[in-house]
Amino acid sequence: MRFLLHIMEASGTSQTDLVGLIGSSEVVSQVVNGERAIDELQAKVLGEYFQVAPSLFI
Repeated sequence: MRFLLHIMEASGTSQTDLVGLIGSSEVVSQVVNGERAIDELQAKVLGEYFQVAPSLFI
């Protein structure tokens, strides 16, 4: 989760940008706030979106 926040900040990505990629606005908010873990599919999608290894999100 810390890596996600870091890469979002570094790339200028907002939570809104991730809606639809990893889930609803509620899911994105829960992930960003550390209330929900990133699953394997979400990690793969985030890896492709940010062009990094999915393992960095797990």
